[in-house]
Amino acid sequence: MHERSHVVIGAGPVGRAVALQLADQPDSFVVVIDRSHSALAVAQRLLGNLANVRFDVSLGPSALSVQARSLIMATSWRDSRVLVGKLLHQTHEAGLHTPIICVGRPSPGDLDILRVPPNGPPVVLGAGLEPGLVESLVSLVAAEIKDIESIVTHCGGIPRIPEPPLNYALAFGRRLPIEQRLAFARIDGQAVTRNRFESVSQLFVDGVGLLEAYDDAMVSSTAAGAHPSIPTLRQLTVRWPGFADGVRMLHRLGLLSDEEIEIGSARLQVKEVTEALLSRRNPNDDGDQVVLDIAIEDRQGRVGRWTCILRSELQERGISSMAIATAVPVAAAVECVTRQQLRGPIHPSKAALADVAAMALEQLRRSRIAVLAERATGLLETSTILGAGHAKTKDTTRGERTSKPGTADLPQGAGILSSGFAGSP
Repeated sequence: MHERSHVVIGAGPVGRAVALQLADQPDSFVVVIDRSHSALAVAQRLLGNLANVRFDVSLGPSALSVQARSLIMATSWRDSRVLVGKLLHQTHEAGLHTPIICVGRPSPGDLDILRVPPNGPPVVLGAGLEPGLVESLVSLVAAEIKDIESIVTHCGGIPRIPEPPLNYALAFGRRLPIEQRLAFARIDGQAVTRNRFESVSQLFVDGVGLLEAYDDAMVSSTAAGAHPSIPTLRQLTVRWPGFADGVRMLHRLGLLSDEEIEIGSARLQVKEVTEALLSRRNPNDDGDQVVLDIAIEDRQGRVGRWTCILRSELQERGISSMAIATAVPVAAAVECVTRQQLRGPIHPSKAALADVAAMALEQLRRSRIAVLAERATGLLETSTILGAGHAKTKDTTRGERTSKPGTADLPQGAGILSSGFAGSP
């Protein structure tokens, strides 16, 4: 491994996108690690012509801790939590403060989080799209606009074209996001919990269409103490209409139970069989898109809204919109944590991470790996981060401001596309 390399653990879609983003930085070297030889083979095929990216099946925690410039866990929290504990011990014993950036969503009250030493190496507990970028954007808005009564965010990665039965394709992780769990929110100053997929509402997004939304994305650390002066704070996940009803029906039919059944010589949980039948590992030929929407209201009743649609220009190269929307804030988190020399556990809503959103949006607006369509209205129209102050071109046919392409280097043959935004399906 090159001295002081960024180490990306996980060679899946998000890990590959993170490696691509980090490799574009000056004097940056990246090592991608995965126990799966097939996953590494795919990563090498897509990124192998980048001279500053290397691939390996394993490196011991000691070698990782000493030689890494940063450690990025591009896997689910379930798959990375044990390794995070080992790396923390190694770096703490060696007197190092190597940043550990976790993409996955930690479980509420996870003991591994509680064991993170407060003055030890920095561990970002959620640094992707959500948790991560969304919480950072909320921190920016809260710092810039005073007397906010409510902030409600909508966020989700969805297929460009909905496809039954769930109108969803698996864009991140190994499991469909359909498990029953509690969702967190703050409403009128009170912390509330409700069942996931409860209280489904609708959201119309120009250039996309009508979507459904439900409380789902807020992590417990945000619900417990982030921005206490804001009475209402909610983070909703968006999907194509029919997703929540479909999941609720699966639960009522018992098709997502933990009960085991025999299939040949194997014993599998019913939910494992259901997920295997319903999962599509990749979006269809139309690809995927990421929708991010922030709506605010102040105590005088004035409102503001910012809506962003992100679409990958590298779909044909196996890098989805969701992967890019996750990878760019991860790279920004590495820079932010290193520059500020942060320590200990860092939850995504921490004010110190507010710069992540500013850096990530600037990267995306200059990037050739993705296209953004953004629109800001009301209180957010004059925001220095989200409003009209950016260098944007006017798309007069749709009334959208679309970010200009930059000059970032890409893998040879990346196939930059020139297609614009499709209208509502």
